[in-house]
Amino acid sequence: MEPDIGKELYKVMDSLVALKIDLSCDPHVPGASLVLSASQSRDACEALEVATESVKRLVAALNGGAIGSEPRH
Repeated sequence: MEPDIGKELYKVMDSLVALKIDLSCDPHVPGASLVLSASQSRDACEALEVATESVKRLVAALNGGAIGSEPRH
């Protein structure tokens, strides 16, 4: 595996772990309620954006492009 691809995969995993943490519920909130602060919501959105962009770069690289090039679709 190319070092750049490995680096992008780590970015995806880091972003997804951050998202998991951001979406953790307070165990004291009853039932199926999920309460997120505005800050947690923004952080979750940012984590998704970073992961999505990294996946797009990986797809482009695996389709014969270079890391950072635009996907073909």
